[in-house]
Amino acid sequence: MTTEEKLAQALRTIADRAEDRDVLPGVLARRRRRAHRRTQVALAAVCATALAFVVTVAWPVPRVDTAEPGPERNAVDRVWPEAVFTLPGRSRPLAAISATEVLVWGERGTFEVYDAASRSSRTVVTGLGQVPRLLAVDRERVAWVAGGHAWVASLRAGGGARKVGPIPGENVDRLALAGPDLVWSAPLDGVWRMNIDGGVPERVPGSKGLQLVEWPWATDEPLDVRTNPTRVVDLRTGAAVKVRPAPGVVRLRCGATWCTGTRGNDTVVQRGDGSGYEVRRGLRGYPYRDRFFVGSGEIYDARTRTTVTFEGTRLPAGGRRWSVGEGVVSWTQGGRVRVVNLAAVPQP
Repeated sequence: MTTEEKLAQALRTIADRAEDRDVLPGVLARRRRRAHRRTQVALAAVCATALAFVVTVAWPVPRVDTAEPGPERNAVDRVWPEAVFTLPGRSRPLAAISATEVLVWGERGTFEVYDAASRSSRTVVTGLGQVPRLLAVDRERVAWVAGGHAWVASLRAGGGARKVGPIPGENVDRLALAGPDLVWSAPLDGVWRMNIDGGVPERVPGSKGLQLVEWPWATDEPLDVRTNPTRVVDLRTGAAVKVRPAPGVVRLRCGATWCTGTRGNDTVVQRGDGSGYEVRRGLRGYPYRDRFFVGSGEIYDARTRTTVTFEGTRLPAGGRRWSVGEGVVSWTQGGRVRVVNLAAVPQP
């Protein structure tokens, strides 16, 4: 494959991966329409392969999620009441910070931290203009990419933003904060890091050919999104976990333990080793904290095998009006924004 072909494939891969990083509802709707057209072609190929495969392979009997969960019995407000709150105004949640705090995008182009416990917010960055395409948070800072550079700001009020340094290339599609470092990856270039106090970008040892999932985990995710990775690697220790797709499963996207993929027209959830196989309706993408998957108006907790529904799925016709950020799900209701903060869901 020539360099030009690899670059073209990488750009297509970034577009497909963006389906799992939706932030604003309007963007989400447009992306899903484009993804649907791509998926129809891909699924046709997958189904043809499955039909040939079934002649010689005995399919496992999966646990299938066929029953429609009762909207009241499984409502997120009832199952995880400590994780749900109402955000005043028209702010948009972008990322979970802690069990009580979320990063939000203010109406006037600001980053704000909203504390659900005190029902108060503080502005940390102003004058941003538009929501950054890539951002990451930890308990102390927010980082984002704009204009080919990385920026970092304290989550304390009035800290201001500072430019850290250039991030080479336009193919960057993953970003994380890892202690004193900013970490990122691109489809053709492995995982890189740079100290947030300044420095020179350097490739993380052992990361060549890997893509960042959720620090410290990375995977050898192929450029062709219809195929499967083969391993997930802990970049702190170098330990690797082999990925074993259940028979007929393609498009696997994995965290440290849990993956989603497709088999025919079904979405499936499985562990990386192929166990824990279930058919789940409409889930997609990577698990948040190696635990939560979102899709089709539901949130699935793979660790406890719990499915919850949220109000945003029962809005009038005209398109789904819910949005997904890093660890947050939100929808408009009564002129305000309802939020599920997945960082607040208790550990089992």
